[in-house]
Amino acid sequence: MKGRWCAVLGAGAIVVAGAAAAQSGDILQKAINTPAVAYSFYGPGQTSKPVKADVAGGHALQVTIEAPGATVWQVGASSPIAKPIAKGDKIVVAFWARAPKLAADATTPIPFAGVSLAAAPYTPLVTGSAAVGRDWKLHQVTGVAASDAAGGAAMVSLHLGAAKAVLEFGPIFVIDLGKAGAPAASPS
Repeated sequence: MKGRWCAVLGAGAIVVAGAAAAQSGDILQKAINTPAVAYSFYGPGQTSKPVKADVAGGHALQVTIEAPGATVWQVGASSPIAKPIAKGDKIVVAFWARAPKLAADATTPIPFAGVSLAAAPYTPLVTGSAAVGRDWKLHQVTGVAASDAAGGAAMVSLHLGAAKAVLEFGPIFVIDLGKAGAPAASPS
């Protein structure tokens, strides 16, 4: 997977590689974050470190959660969103993740994976969840923004306090597809 960014968006897969990234139809032009391995971990009983990984860019961040939190949001990860979000926009959050120490058929929950305001009261804008297994997978949460957020005022939020776990996170993408239900612009 090195050197290739894959994102599953809607009904199809979009692959961006080499020269394709320079084309005007590049989905990453709609990114409202800086696509990268860009997470801040917080909460008691967690430690994190960079690790080599078989995902785009060749590295990930590993977080060890020693025990479930008193609440699922007590331990978590966040990633900044630099650009503004308009109420009614269709937002896709896609992130690579795995739990390498799990049995082959087991998963560990991320009960909240989505976009929220970056300051109290941390109002959710787009909500979803994920079940992370042992192998690398591109997880995605898609929704319609419940309200506006100024540039820098929103973040991706992942609640990790549901279970004792070792998780690894690769690149994260936040794509704004514009107004939900609006026809796509014609290519020029």
